[in-house]
Amino acid sequence: MTRILTGYVALVKVRFSECDPLGHVNNAVYLNYLEQAAIDHASALGWSSKELTAEAGAVFVARKHEITYRQPAYEGDTLLVCTWPTEMRGARGMRSYTISRFTGDVSGWVDRVVPFEDMPEIATGDLLVTANTEWAFMNVTSGRPARIPEIVAKDFVEG
Repeated sequence: MTRILTGYVALVKVRFSECDPLGHVNNAVYLNYLEQAAIDHASALGWSSKELTAEAGAVFVARKHEITYRQPAYEGDTLLVCTWPTEMRGARGMRSYTISRFTGDVSGWVDRVVPFEDMPEIATGDLLVTANTEWAFMNVTSGRPARIPEIVAKDFVEG
């Protein structure tokens, strides 16, 4: 059984340019929020694309996204983006996300890695989005899938 070690929380302030003509955050923009949180999580653990390429000759590439939009976000909203890995096996990494409207004190929630058991309850505001992404670990030279090295996986999950 996989044990999740860490998650990542990030705050995002919705900008005017990210909204559609109805004033809602454009659906495609949510993908940017999710992907950036995943990249920031890996980088904070020492696994930026540059470090992955140097160590393993491979990087994570999004293969499939599944997003459920529950409520819209609007210009000026502060959003809490939470992400955590759910599995790393072979050349595949799975990751889950939530995005909620953040209504609390932002001082403790500046972008950071948190132990998974300390991931915040999403009770500070409305749950807006739930999502899952399948990431493929791809060799940068051949463009083919590569096994995720244990040295990388051990920083995210156990087992």
